Amino acid sequence: MPYTPRLPMSRRGLLAGAATLPLLGRAAAADAYPSKPIRVVLPGPAGGIIDVAIRSLSDVLAADLGQPIVVDPRPGGNGVVAGQIVVAAPKDGYTVELTVSAYYALPFLMKVPFDVVEDFTPIAMVGVSAAVLCVAKSLPIRTIDELVAYARQNPQALNYLNPGNGTPSHLVLEQVRLDKKVELASVPYKGLPPGVQDLLGERIQLGLISAPLVLGHIRSGALRAIAVSGGARLPELPGVATFREQGYGGLEVQSAIPLLGPKGLPDPIVERLNGAFAKALADPQVRSRLAAACIQPQPMTVAEMKAWAKNENQRLGRLITQLGIKADGSD
Repeated sequence: MPYTPRLPMSRRGLLAGAATLPLLGRAAAADAYPSKPIRVVLPGPAGGIIDVAIRSLSDVLAADLGQPIVVDPRPGGNGVVAGQIVVAAPKDGYTVELTVSAYYALPFLMKVPFDVVEDFTPIAMVGVSAAVLCVAKSLPIRTIDELVAYARQNPQALNYLNPGNGTPSHLVLEQVRLDKKVELASVPYKGLPPGVQDLLGERIQLGLISAPLVLGHIRSGALRAIAVSGGARLPELPGVATFREQGYGGLEVQSAIPLLGPKGLPDPIVERLNGAFAKALADPQVRSRLAAACIQPQPMTVAEMKAWAKNENQRLGRLITQLGIKADGSD
């Protein structure tokens, strides 16, 4: 066979080949994903609504992804501790964060060491956590209109549970106060549970509270539900109308539960996780678990997640500015 000399590769060809190596490496890594356990960091404590949400999906997610889901609660700093872990994590999809939509209010309330939009990759949406607007059982109030009328007739008589500035529980009632020009006094608490105890003892008169915390008290008659958040009535409270049904849909601030990753997470990994979450949310057993926690599944595509994250940040920013809300203890 005659010898054919190999032609030297041009400088341009060498550079082009070198430039494709990182892309090929990332593509190979994405194709093999996941090859080890996935850590889901939570900004809230074990037993909280985010913890319940991820544990409701974890076994179905693990079966689909072929790797276990490791839940890592890291409460502290209004979610900043968990956020810093994810921002600093490798862009490989093995450290992600399940959080709440109030996360996007943080930069309008306090200085945070990251950009809540630009430093994270929106991946998937679990759903919306339903909340119930409750009043003390002794009050003659059964609807939001009756609440407004009572507040006008009884100035300085109504104090509401505020588990943290910028939370839905705070923002919704501040909007009612300003929109209807009534007196509602914010009483700060470190979370919802201690406030619920004071509401039961009628040391405060109302609060917008995560449904699982109050359903038992409502059924027993210890509290009265006058409205529920979300797009539909709760099966557990079929006689209680939504905010929208009562004409107050424009004041509603829902508590959504999004999954985020570090900035620059490769698209194939984002799509893999998004698909796994969508599949899990369609599973009857998962839906039953979420329903028990009063979480309404709301899967989104990757494109929908990106748009939602930007819109939520802008919407909460406008609302907090309009209401003149500052960080906890300063409003």
